[in-house]
Amino acid sequence: MTRADPVTEADVLREHARARPAHPAIIFRDHVTSYAELDARANGVANGLLSLQLARPGRVAILAKNSCAFFELLFGIMRAGLTVLPINWRLATPEIEFILKDAQVEILFFDEEFARTAAELRALCPALSHVMVLGGGGSCYTAQRDRSFSAWREANTDRDPDVSVSPEDIMIQLYTSGTTGEPKGAQISHRSSRQMRVMEVQANENWMQWTWRDVAVVALPNFHLSGTAWALQWFARGATCVVQERVDPNEFLRAIPRYRVSQLFAVPTVIEMMLASPVLADTDLSSLQVVYYGGSPISPMLLHRALEALRCSFVQIYGMTENNGTISYLTPADHTTGDDQLLKSCGRPLPAIDLRIMNADGREVSRGEIGEICVKSPSLMSGYWRREGLCDGLFHGDYFRTGDAGYLNPAGYLFLVDRLKDMIVSGGENIYPAEIERVLLQHPAIAEAAVVGVPDPRWGEVVTAVIVQRSPSLQEREVIDWVRQRISAYKAPKRVHFLKTLPRNPSGKVLKRVLREQLQQH
Repeated sequence: MTRADPVTEADVLREHARARPAHPAIIFRDHVTSYAELDARANGVANGLLSLQLARPGRVAILAKNSCAFFELLFGIMRAGLTVLPINWRLATPEIEFILKDAQVEILFFDEEFARTAAELRALCPALSHVMVLGGGGSCYTAQRDRSFSAWREANTDRDPDVSVSPEDIMIQLYTSGTTGEPKGAQISHRSSRQMRVMEVQANENWMQWTWRDVAVVALPNFHLSGTAWALQWFARGATCVVQERVDPNEFLRAIPRYRVSQLFAVPTVIEMMLASPVLADTDLSSLQVVYYGGSPISPMLLHRALEALRCSFVQIYGMTENNGTISYLTPADHTTGDDQLLKSCGRPLPAIDLRIMNADGREVSRGEIGEICVKSPSLMSGYWRREGLCDGLFHGDYFRTGDAGYLNPAGYLFLVDRLKDMIVSGGENIYPAEIERVLLQHPAIAEAAVVGVPDPRWGEVVTAVIVQRSPSLQEREVIDWVRQRISAYKAPKRVHFLKTLPRNPSGKVLKRVLREQLQQH
């Protein structure tokens, strides 16, 4: 990185506001905000926050869906030298209360639809001295008179406050979903974010040569890295972000011709919904260059349908919040080799990431042998907020333990076997649910599948499959036999349950903890 390169994400916005002030930065509900306008609004937010004399480095919470205002706040908070704390708006009030207290939050911005929750939180959290609603008609409860967010922002000067921000300052704090216990705040620094941009350039892949001419849909929730970091990737190039409040396959498709979208990120489930949408038949897809997906590998059947229907390249991303995004990727060329086995891979790591498969003792295992995926990466988080003791067990030497089980094939491609926490131990055998799920999804009558271990007095745990059917005639015995014919019999489900939908978090991942709880009640 040269001296001229941005060293913080706040610098990125400054750079593009100077270089292309009139270029669209955000399109939200058909309203266009230029880079110059976004820069000025961020300054207004930053100066307003500085006038409140918040403790630094403080955390500013946002309980809101995707919008232009969210990104005004994002850049304004960073420009004031503070930390952005996006809150999962699907959480219950006690869960949000825990996060606000844990992060010692003094100020909360919220969407009007969450006004009741915000009022409850203000009463529950003594340190929360300022709350402000985004949009018209709301109030900012501060020492100043009550005013709406836009009025508050515009009352401040739009001159750059020129606050000194270090690359090591925490840019954003993202709380894990808490599916395995108490939520933890992963601290992502400006350095981490900028290093990810550097690694993307170093990869020297043709499909990664993004520019200001690109247009990307930003619809994944901002409280997940896959939402906020995806947007920051495009702001770094001076590109245009088409911001959508939520993931809607029909709106994805409508946006492509309307705004000449070139880049799109979706989980495989959403891709399948796009293919089933009645909007698809009349959609001009000529601008679409790449569809990125993550959360799970794509089935060969779905990929072939998607390649034919969407007529663009596909890239799989394997990453995690703690690495500020991408660890490895499966390229467009990898998707068109005709090798369906390769489609089960997460690809190969970014060049600057040293990825190794290690056993429980921290020793590297042989190619083809399953172990824990561990990475040494320049974009790793700075740690979990107020969880110093927890961080001590996260490394084997310099290598971060991802908690994922996998192996490398002879060509260096990473194959994700499963989360270590989801491993089933039945009759003394270690069983990885993802392997069974891949087999289940090959059945033409199965739309979705999840496999979990359910406590059993004889076996310890029994392998249990939860199925969403395409055909209502599917029977339990047929499912079990299908698996037994394709992988070792001891891995086959002993029980099968049928549901209309699988419980998922906003990023599309199946909530297996919820499934286990439901099944144990039967």
